[in-house]
Amino acid sequence: MKPTTRRSFLQTTGLLGASAVLADGLLSEARADKPINLAGWVFKPDTVKDYVNVYNQKFGGQVKYEAIPWAQYHPSMETRAFGGDMFDVMYCAHNFRERWYENGLIRPLDDLPGIDELKKKMTPQNLESLKTKDGKLAGLPYFTSLFTLIYNEPMLQQAGIKAPAKSWDELVEHSVKLKKDKVSDHPFLPNWNNSPSGTMPQFMTDAFSEGANVFDAKNKVIVDQEPGVARAMERWQKVWKAELVNPEVLTKTSSTDTHRLFWTGRYAYHTNHSYYLKTIAGEPENSKLAPKKAKMTMYPGTGQTYMWTDSYTINAKTKNMDDAWKLTRYLGGNLAGDWYVQRQWCLISGLDNPYPEMYEHPEIIASYDRWVDLKLLRKQYEKGKVIAAYKEPWYSEYDVKAVPIVHNMIRGGTTVPQALKEPREAAEVARVGRSAIWRRPRRTAS
Repeated sequence: MKPTTRRSFLQTTGLLGASAVLADGLLSEARADKPINLAGWVFKPDTVKDYVNVYNQKFGGQVKYEAIPWAQYHPSMETRAFGGDMFDVMYCAHNFRERWYENGLIRPLDDLPGIDELKKKMTPQNLESLKTKDGKLAGLPYFTSLFTLIYNEPMLQQAGIKAPAKSWDELVEHSVKLKKDKVSDHPFLPNWNNSPSGTMPQFMTDAFSEGANVFDAKNKVIVDQEPGVARAMERWQKVWKAELVNPEVLTKTSSTDTHRLFWTGRYAYHTNHSYYLKTIAGEPENSKLAPKKAKMTMYPGTGQTYMWTDSYTINAKTKNMDDAWKLTRYLGGNLAGDWYVQRQWCLISGLDNPYPEMYEHPEIIASYDRWVDLKLLRKQYEKGKVIAAYKEPWYSEYDVKAVPIVHNMIRGGTTVPQALKEPREAAEVARVGRSAIWRRPRRTAS
C-alpha cells in the first residue's frame, strides 16, 4: 500500500459521494451564505488546507483557515477574542478547554444533531475527558494521544543490549553503559520541553508509572505527599547530574522540536507523544531511524501513562451555527459517513482518535504496520490514564507556573522535597488569580 501524499489525498477525496451530503438535515450542496473562520495551531497546515479545500468543494462551504504557532496559540486566541476577533471553529488543547468554556468563549455541543451517535462511538474514557466539569460535551476530538517509551534498536544491539528496558532502573543502567562505552553522549531523551505538551505531561506520566497520583479526588495537587512522585523526580535529577540527558531539551519550545532530536539516531531512549513514532520510525526522508529502527515498548513500572484528547470547539458567539457545526462534524466526527478526516490523520501523521472502529479498517492496519506494532500500541492505550484536574479553569495557568519549578529541580537548584511543595502553591496562586484576560463571572450551564 502506498503512503498517503498530498496528491493522493486530493485524488482520494473525489470518492466522497453526494449521498453523504444529503445525509443530514443541516447539509446542502448549496454554498453557505456566510464564511466560517477556522483557527488551529501549526501542525501540517498544508494537510489542513487540503481538508478545508475538500470541504469547501464538496459541502459548498466558505471556510477560511488560519494557522497560529503552537507556543502562542492559546494566549493569542484569548487576546484576539477579547479584542473582538471571531473564529467560528477553533482547535483547543485539553488543558485550556474548561477555561474557554467557563469564560464563554466556546459552547457545549450536546444539543446539536447527530451528537448522540458520535458519543456512542467514542471510548468512554475519551468521551469523559471531552466533557466539562458540569458534564457538557465541549468539543469533538481532533486527536487523542498518550506518552510512550521509544528505543533505538540498532544502538542497543551495538552495545550488546538484547532487549529494551523493562524498568526505570534498567533504563538508567543501559544509559550509563552507553555513555561509558561512548556509544552515545546523551543516551536518554525525555520530553522536558517548556510548552504545555512537554514537561508537565511527562511529569504526570512518570508519576503514574510509579503508581503515584498528582491530584486528589478534588483536583488538589498532592505531589508532595506521594512517594512515587519523589522517586520519579530523584531519577530525573540523577540522569541530569550524570549528563545522560542532552541539556538542549530544556530549551525546546515544543514536543515536535524534542522528537526531531531523536531523528538523528544519537539517543537510545525517548519518551514522547505516541504519534511522534510515525515520523521517527516511518519516514526515512526525515529520520535516520526509519524504517522501524526505532520501536516502542511498554512504559516501565505500572505501564500507565498520561492520556489526553485535544479537540475542535465552536465559538459560543458564532453567527452561523449550522455551518460551524457542519465543519466541526467534518473535522472531528463522521460527516461524510466514512470517518474521512479522522482516518486521514491516522494515515498521514499517526494521530490516534477515540473511535475504536477506526483500527479495524484494513488501510489503517496496513499503514500502522509500517512503523509500529499496532496491537502493542493499543495495549498501551489500555493503560492510558486521564485526569480531571485539567477541567479546573486554573489548570492552564498552574501548568505554565509549574514548568520552571520542575526545570529548576532537574538542574539541582532545589531539593526534591522542597520542589514538590511549590507546585501545590503554584496551583493555589493560579486558582485565586485565574483568568488573567477575562474578568467575568462563572458562566451557568446551558
